[in-house]
Amino acid sequence: MRSLSIKKWLQQTRWAALAGALIALQGCGVIYKTTGDVLISYGRSEMLPYMMAYDDVRMACITGEAQTPLLMSFERVGSNPNKLGTMVFTTAAACADQLALESELRYMRAVKGGNVNEAQDARIEQKRWAALAAERQLEAYNRMVSEYGEMKEGECPKLKTDFDEMVWLVGNISGVQSLMNDGAADGQVGVPRDIAAKVERNMKCLDNEKWWGVPRGTRAAVWNLLPMLAPPNADAWAELEKSTKIGFDKGVRLSSALYAMSAYSKGDDQRLRKSIRDFAANDKDLDPNYQLLDTIAGSIIQGISDREWTENTGKRTPIGGLGTFWDDKAKSAPTVDINDLL
Repeated sequence: MRSLSIKKWLQQTRWAALAGALIALQGCGVIYKTTGDVLISYGRSEMLPYMMAYDDVRMACITGEAQTPLLMSFERVGSNPNKLGTMVFTTAAACADQLALESELRYMRAVKGGNVNEAQDARIEQKRWAALAAERQLEAYNRMVSEYGEMKEGECPKLKTDFDEMVWLVGNISGVQSLMNDGAADGQVGVPRDIAAKVERNMKCLDNEKWWGVPRGTRAAVWNLLPMLAPPNADAWAELEKSTKIGFDKGVRLSSALYAMSAYSKGDDQRLRKSIRDFAANDKDLDPNYQLLDTIAGSIIQGISDREWTENTGKRTPIGGLGTFWDDKAKSAPTVDINDLL
């Protein structure tokens, strides 16, 4: 009898220990979810506005690379990081974009120098970085879609706050960028080709004036890329010019970068040079709350300028030379009248 009592007591003790462990684990889950909710809320209300006012793209992209796994891990315990995830995956992609550009410039220099092996290696490296950028940008787009849903023609999501609108804006731009980077990477990622049409439709849901001309500018850039998506009698270049002016007036020059990207992709040298010159000339009265977006636009413009300079001279844009070109006529030195000196 006594041995049965001991056995029963041991079984009860085991069950109690197991129950206690389960309760403890559940308690940890609650703590983790609370921590995740607090961290995501902090990221939205404090970290992101601070980052948006920053003018260092490299710092922002490294922050995205470092913080994204931590933020996304709280999804496992019930938090919802989709909105913030759209933003951090986008900033993380900027790092891969920069490295892809450096490899492309190395390729151009190698081609110009006749170094075949160096050129081939640089092109392979460029495609690898472009694929990584496309993966991150596609993830940013997919996070946005997971949060707000797929929209049909004439539909718009419920964008309750400026933050929601910002996520919608950035997520859609990332979708287009993922398509372009996947093309540069020979389709390694397999980005769906219908994203361009979806983005063109989605951008109708944002106020063009409020968001620096970017919604209409993005749509016009898509029209240049895929003319079959343009409405009847649409003038993509006219829309890009209007959007660029709005961006200059409001102090966020993202539409100017869209204009330059369109001109570069179409091989329109005259419009390309004009867009770079105009960007460089409109660097005053920038919006301090969105310096990061303007700086990202600047890095896009700088990258295009560096490609042009490297292809033609073997070296990138000179320091302080953004908006100038290698074949510009040198300004003649002022003449001095000897009579003025006497």
